[in-house]
Amino acid sequence: MSEVYNVDRTILERAAEWLLGQQSGDGSWESDQGLVHESTWQNLQNDRLPVTAYIVWSLIEAGYYDDARVVSGLDYIKENYVQADDPYVVTLVANALVAADLQDGEMSSFTEGVLDELASMAQYDGDAAFWSSDVATFMGSEGQTGSIETTGLGAFALLRANRHPEIANAALTYLVRQKDSFGTWHSTQATVMALKAMLESVKVGAEDVNASVTVSLNGGQVQTLSIDPENFDVVQLVSFDDVSPGGQNQVMIEVDGKGELMYQISGAYYLPWVDAIAQGETGEDELVSIKVDYDRTELHVDDTVQVDVRVELYKDGRAEWALIDLGIPPGFSVKTEDLSALVNRYQDVPEDYGLPTVERFELTGRQVLVYIGGLSHGNPLSFSYRLQAKFPIVAQTPASSVYDYYNPDVNGEQAPIAIVVNP
Repeated sequence: MSEVYNVDRTILERAAEWLLGQQSGDGSWESDQGLVHESTWQNLQNDRLPVTAYIVWSLIEAGYYDDARVVSGLDYIKENYVQADDPYVVTLVANALVAADLQDGEMSSFTEGVLDELASMAQYDGDAAFWSSDVATFMGSEGQTGSIETTGLGAFALLRANRHPEIANAALTYLVRQKDSFGTWHSTQATVMALKAMLESVKVGAEDVNASVTVSLNGGQVQTLSIDPENFDVVQLVSFDDVSPGGQNQVMIEVDGKGELMYQISGAYYLPWVDAIAQGETGEDELVSIKVDYDRTELHVDDTVQVDVRVELYKDGRAEWALIDLGIPPGFSVKTEDLSALVNRYQDVPEDYGLPTVERFELTGRQVLVYIGGLSHGNPLSFSYRLQAKFPIVAQTPASSVYDYYNPDVNGEQAPIAIVVNP
């Protein structure tokens, strides 16, 4: 953050000293116990190696490269690198070593060897390259989001070291293709790592960017953007809302000037719920489910309705953090005291509490967001809250959904609920 915002140096110093105070005598740091990645990290030969690499990397970036304790951490990484048996671990080690060598001004032969091995571990999908992992990341990401995190780390290391540019570019191609329709990469950490790699790729020659970009739809609507060294790393959004449904639409992008730019085209549309691909009955392949019931669907103004919610994880394991998105019908207010009492109920549970907990909630205009912790297989979570009708209306709620915060492909959805409020 200090690269773009004024940060009190003493905060960095206290954080660094705290980290260094946790270091073991052999120069390593121990992996946390009981967190989202622990169950899969048991499969690693050495679960101290990724933790040590991550912390050493952070301390070097914070200016502690010459500290003897950081040097000891680097020595531990080099001495135990032979136990780096997973691409995620190798990417973390590579970034720590590259950060250290950049301080010296050149890549060491040891770092070159690690980068070569990293390159050899890349997998290919056409002209795109990626790294996948058999373990969860620090944030608990697996599957698609885990691959995005790992690929972002791998591409970043190769780009900073200026090695294997063809593989780094192929990894950037993979990252571009994984972007979701919101312009992000499904989870916070995956987005951070993807952006770090992409920003690193555009740093070279960014001072020469000077272009006018014209975007048009079907030869009619036209919007023009200016790209220069001041805004080359800013995402600019062009939106067209007069799109002909059911037919072909052509987007034209014309660039006048110089610079290498990336773009994404996405579309959004609505369908009647009965025509959309919706979650049906619970099936064997369903990973998580949500069931929302109203105790009545016809009432009068000022009446309250009780909403019963139940979520259940069907796959083995645990979602350390999950997000429930509950649709609020138009014309209703949420009795927030119910949700506040629900959160308070879980504030004093013992440390070894093995059931899911309700951690916090947020209200938006059309939904209640409920953050839950520790949703595990075989331990569903059920709770209730109330809504109060404010106006006479015939409407339906938005759909309700639940997903693993760090693995959003693990998700479930329930159809909207129709409701009638009489005067």
